[in-house]
Amino acid sequence: MILQLPAIAAALGVSDFTFSHLDLTNGLNSQRIYSLKQTADGAVWLTTKNFVARYNGSNIESFHLTEENNYHNLVGCNPRFVQSVDSALQVFDAGGFIYEYNSVQNRFDIVADVTILFKHDNQLNDVYKDGDTYWLAMSEGVYMLRNGKIVPVASDVYANCIIHGEEGILLFGTRQGVKSLSLCHEDTPKGQLLPYLPYIVVSGYYDADTKQLWLGTYDQGCITVDGDGVCTSVEGIPHNPVRSIVVYDSTTILVGVDGCGVYSVSRLASTTNAASLLFNANEGVHGVLHGNGIYALLVDTWSDIFIGSYSGGIDIARPVGSIAAIYMHQHNNTQTLLNDHVNSVTQLSSSALAMGTDDGISVLNPLTGEWRHIARDIVVLSLCPKPDGEGLLAATYGNGVCEISAKGEVRKLYGVDILGDNHIHDLLFDRNGHLWIGCQDAQLVEVMQGKFWYYPVDNVKSLALLPDGRIAAGTIKGLYIVTPGQTEVKELPYFSSDPNQVNRYVLDLFIHDERYIDIATDGGGLYVYDLRNGNCRQFTMKDGLPSNTVTSVTQDNLGRLWFATDRGMSFAYPDSLGKIINVNYHYGLQRGYSHGAAINLLNGNLLFGSEAGAVVVNPHYVQQYNYTVNLRFTGVNCNDYDSEQFNEQAAKMLGEGKLSLSYQQRTFELYIESINLRYQFDITYQYRVGNGSWSPLTTQQYIRFVNLEPGTHHLIVRAVSKANRVVLGEQKLVITISRPWWNSWWMWCIYSSLIVLLFYGAWWTYGLHTRYMRLVVSALEQDNTATSQSEQKQDEVKLDISTDKEIQLDDCKECDTATITKQNSAFVDTVIKHLLKHISDSEFTIDCLCREMAMSRTMFYVRLKSYTGKSPQEFIRVVRLERAAVLLRSGHHVGKVAEEVGFDNSKYFSTAFKKYFGISPSKFK
Repeated sequence: MILQLPAIAAALGVSDFTFSHLDLTNGLNSQRIYSLKQTADGAVWLTTKNFVARYNGSNIESFHLTEENNYHNLVGCNPRFVQSVDSALQVFDAGGFIYEYNSVQNRFDIVADVTILFKHDNQLNDVYKDGDTYWLAMSEGVYMLRNGKIVPVASDVYANCIIHGEEGILLFGTRQGVKSLSLCHEDTPKGQLLPYLPYIVVSGYYDADTKQLWLGTYDQGCITVDGDGVCTSVEGIPHNPVRSIVVYDSTTILVGVDGCGVYSVSRLASTTNAASLLFNANEGVHGVLHGNGIYALLVDTWSDIFIGSYSGGIDIARPVGSIAAIYMHQHNNTQTLLNDHVNSVTQLSSSALAMGTDDGISVLNPLTGEWRHIARDIVVLSLCPKPDGEGLLAATYGNGVCEISAKGEVRKLYGVDILGDNHIHDLLFDRNGHLWIGCQDAQLVEVMQGKFWYYPVDNVKSLALLPDGRIAAGTIKGLYIVTPGQTEVKELPYFSSDPNQVNRYVLDLFIHDERYIDIATDGGGLYVYDLRNGNCRQFTMKDGLPSNTVTSVTQDNLGRLWFATDRGMSFAYPDSLGKIINVNYHYGLQRGYSHGAAINLLNGNLLFGSEAGAVVVNPHYVQQYNYTVNLRFTGVNCNDYDSEQFNEQAAKMLGEGKLSLSYQQRTFELYIESINLRYQFDITYQYRVGNGSWSPLTTQQYIRFVNLEPGTHHLIVRAVSKANRVVLGEQKLVITISRPWWNSWWMWCIYSSLIVLLFYGAWWTYGLHTRYMRLVVSALEQDNTATSQSEQKQDEVKLDISTDKEIQLDDCKECDTATITKQNSAFVDTVIKHLLKHISDSEFTIDCLCREMAMSRTMFYVRLKSYTGKSPQEFIRVVRLERAAVLLRSGHHVGKVAEEVGFDNSKYFSTAFKKYFGISPSKFK
């Protein structure tokens, strides 16, 4: 955008741009830039000494070309972009390798290797791709590469660059001139050396609109060639190597000169080809760059100029668009502001803008761009032109009121002897020509015909003339209305609801529609007071203000009110003040503005003083939100789980809006991107999952999820304007996290099967144990029976011997069930007798009992368990507790009973007794 405003010169100049810089601190791996290119997504790519980098307005991502290559010292890497008629992003290096960007794997892959076709070093200087054919400009000639075969086109030239000329024509800039080649598909194409272009050509551009060929030479500057072959040297271009020629707009060509900076020249054939210096890195008004060795120029889709130099990184010149000029101080340059802290602004005439700074007054002639400076070393807070037009008055901080003559002479007019204070904040002439002086630590003063009236108002920050002739004085303690000639002043009680919550620190006053007084406060936003009915409304950040510290108010010719704050600028229409529009999305407007430093110029522009220079705004170019972005998902990072196959799958899934991840991948980063290099600083992001709340606004271009729960999640991501909170773009993504293998349906089937098997095994084991116990008891019974029968037989034998009678033993082979039961009972009774015998002995253990029974511990356990169902330990405890119950019924004391039944601890006895009988010993009867 070139702004041709009435008060601004039409020629393209430094003041038409704002500047930023990319270097090592921003992520560049090298400040040596060779080429620039913009892709369809809006990103700007650049090549450095050994790397390729991508800039999306926020971040710089670097790509190292294949590390397997070993470059010859005489050739180096020096990668540059392949010229192409298609959208493929390809890079070549001086060694002869050609790479193509793989967006899925986010890397550069080799697609051609020219080195294998030569037996010695042959430097590759430029490449043009047409379908499957590569045209090569090399140090030993011009070649065509197709299907892995290389065909020499011209071997007697040193080719530097390739220029796409008229349809079907390629031009090769060489050290021997320009070689013309007709694009064809013959196996052996031939070129023609143009004898009328005997220049060492290092760059070029063919302008199809004007039919002009622009040639950048090595030592003869820039040459234009018209359709008739007439060559014209562009005046004003130094005779240094011209490395880059690009179109800026319909009327301007930009020329990058190695060692000299950037020049602009008209592209119209009917005009005189005279170039003018636009940017360089030297001292002076043009010195805005960080390097003079210009190797690459790029004008992006937003008319931003990217300037790549040999040593200074990337400089970005953004056309201000909404801003006619930004005036700032440059070191050692007298043709700039004296100081960047601009406290006041005023217009003396159509050819003079005065700006009061912390270091005096700077006066600019906007027609010629000439500056002059007066009142040096004085802090000027306010400027007030004299009614007769002969000079102006300056309110200073520490020097009272100074008078500035038309010739620039400075004279102290009023000081502490008259005003009571030398720190003056504002000056005002009323309708009678009387001067009003607002002091910091003294009373308000009215000066009329050499006489002074004092009013009981101090700490004045701003003065305004009301429609009825009264004076409004805004102070740090409130707003006061002063009637000239009356010493009594009246405080204006402005507040919208609660008088105790009103902000009384006034920074600026402005009257609009001869009815409303706009009160800008320090922290309370803006109050708009109706002088007719006393109604007041308050407007804050909730209504769209960038900050609640409003520093100045003015009105443009469109009727809109402009509000400057300490965090940027906004505007609103007077009849809809509830809809304040934040315009910080315009580059250069987001800054801290000085209080009271705002004025509507004669040409309709607005001039604002700020803490970082003065800003001239063309209100016609500033509207409500006028840009869009394309929000997209760019990739997924799952750390150790990433692979080429996964990257391909992820790219496909993101394109479909559905992302499926395994349980092990549930911690991942999702990358997002919106590119608008003009307003990139205004783009923020937020997201929400499902029906959750929106995340805070952030400029980070990724979302990190940690241990996302298995299942399906609906993610919504949107790009939001930081200034206006307007949604710029929105994307949705369905994320599915698989359940872990141990929580899958087939594992639950296995779990169920294992549980069934466990219960079955327990049941089977229990049955086996039961059968085993029965066998043991049966064996014991048989053993007892055999023993009884043997003893009986011995008794019978003894009886027969004593009586001399023979008794047959065959009749006692079997014992009936009653006999066995009797024997079991006798065994248990014997055990009980032994226990009762030692019942008071707490140390009578199972081993002691086994010795009393003359049995092994195992045999005793088996027999007692089979007869009683209890283990020996349980059986002993039961006998002791039963004995205790008998003693308690007899009236024995609980503690005594515990000792008598073998319990050393009476508390443990009570616990065991209650567990067995269900009642405590003390309550047992």
